[in-house]
Amino acid sequence: MFIPSPSPAPCQDTGAWIFLFDHTALAVDPETGQIPLREPNRAGVLARNGLHTFGTMDGIPCCCGILMEPVPESGLSMINLRQFYHSAGEALRQAVTFGRFIADLHTNTRFCGRCGTLTRIKEKTHGRICPACGLHAYPRISPAVIMGITRGDEILLARGIRSPNKQVFSVLAGFIAPGETLKECVVREVYEETRIRVKNVRYVKSQPWPFPDSLMIGFTAEYESGEIDIDPREILEAGWFKADRLPLIPDSYTLSGQLIRNFKKSRVFSAGH
Repeated sequence: MFIPSPSPAPCQDTGAWIFLFDHTALAVDPETGQIPLREPNRAGVLARNGLHTFGTMDGIPCCCGILMEPVPESGLSMINLRQFYHSAGEALRQAVTFGRFIADLHTNTRFCGRCGTLTRIKEKTHGRICPACGLHAYPRISPAVIMGITRGDEILLARGIRSPNKQVFSVLAGFIAPGETLKECVVREVYEETRIRVKNVRYVKSQPWPFPDSLMIGFTAEYESGEIDIDPREILEAGWFKADRLPLIPDSYTLSGQLIRNFKKSRVFSAGH
């Protein structure tokens, strides 16, 4: 079980788990293939701004940091985070997600964004504060909506331009604009990407998503009007799919995969009754 810590601290435990990130990858011990690392002294000198404790997993302290370049000279191997998520258990996924947010905080806000002064770690919380102007910085969280749009016994799926696997069809998603409600974002994103208008928007669940700092907020909605006309800057292909004829879809641990599987389960159940 992973338990977040209530406050930050330097990583000093010689037996700590070390989560060392590089862009969208996680460091792996090249000799043992172990994830995460177990050598704070070795990993500490490879971290851009040191290592920071962010919680415990099964009672063992967890520390995180951002790897300095270049990767080949570090002597470490890296595994893509999405590949890691595919095979990791829930506790490890939770630790990696939380650690990525905290590692980015201590790297990206080391200097004040308002006056440029070197910031310091805040006490009793995961944050940083500028000693000169008092500006507070906390882990960045970028809210985004993700929605399963249905039309009777069909669901709207698309292949995205920026998807790591261009063969996978997923539900639509997009970041929330300033001053916009979640429902407004769902309606806008669906229309902008496919020219489909939707109704009956309903919240389902949310999921932290460290690629790099998102909070995915899941919804369902129903087709109201329009014909699919994709935005080629965002979408490669989109279409309506029946529950028994789904294309390649995301893994079940992802919120997108869960929304699609929930649709499939509901339609199969309905057909059986």
